[in-house]
Amino acid sequence: MKIQIDYGLCVNCKKCVEICPANVYEMREKPVVVDEAACTMCGVCADQCPKGAIKLVDSKTGGVRSEAPVANDEYVAASASLVELLGLKKSPVAIKMVTSEHEVPDGVATLDSPVRHCVSINMAAHGAVFYLPMDKHACAAAKAALGMAELPEKVRNGTVPYMHGLAATQDAAARTMAEVPKMPAGSSIGTILAPLEKAPVVPDVVVLTVNPKQAMWVANAYIFAEGGPRLSASFAGMQASCADATTVPLLTKNVNFTVGCYGCRSAGKLADDEMYVGFPVEQLNGVVGNLKGLRKAMGNLARGKPKNEVNK
Repeated sequence: MKIQIDYGLCVNCKKCVEICPANVYEMREKPVVVDEAACTMCGVCADQCPKGAIKLVDSKTGGVRSEAPVANDEYVAASASLVELLGLKKSPVAIKMVTSEHEVPDGVATLDSPVRHCVSINMAAHGAVFYLPMDKHACAAAKAALGMAELPEKVRNGTVPYMHGLAATQDAAARTMAEVPKMPAGSSIGTILAPLEKAPVVPDVVVLTVNPKQAMWVANAYIFAEGGPRLSASFAGMQASCADATTVPLLTKNVNFTVGCYGCRSAGKLADDEMYVGFPVEQLNGVVGNLKGLRKAMGNLARGKPKNEVNK
């Protein structure tokens, strides 16, 4: 047994179940190991267990560590405000597109097991801080959307998505893949992900995991100050975490809303009532400030105040 759980310390917080990229754990009366063979010994469960109840025997030393550089006060405060104002269950996630390994700060571990981008967002939303280099990005479609590589031919021509039943024909699948927003190939070599309150670098994008009501308030924040312009969302139910929530905000320099996709719901643990909102970090303070301005409206809705009293 390479995974050891001290149930005397365990408080049933479910964090190991939620954060494990390989779905090794399952929550029963206590978290239990259901697929130890899938464990890559990345160490994220042990590092993020709040009570130190998990130990990995002969664990690799390159796992995700909690000793990563602490974020500046601005990100700590902004994250706390977003969580409080929106009632988020998961931390806002900071994503940095890495163009040189010199951009990875000392103390930020390199994840040495293959992980999908959607899975890495879920890991960061639960507290992990890490660098995921290009060769450890497990999803070829995400690597293309994030500017790390060209699409493999069988993905580009629609063969793979068609085989998964995601399109009526291979030609339809090929069109879908062609229209996925992508950063220029070779523009990045990896990603740094962290909860916003722990971000060790200035991120490029902030991604929120929200329910539709919370997404509505973010949309209201964007029109709060000037009444517009109306917002447009670019999504297709494909590549939601990578293309929609990360790449589109990078390319458009604006917020984007996405309802999720097959991959993030099967691998990234996006729940049925959750979706993503991504926006450039330059808009972080504006979003937070306008959400604070919406406190009255938020309170009225939460209390179920009658419509004819909302503006009194």
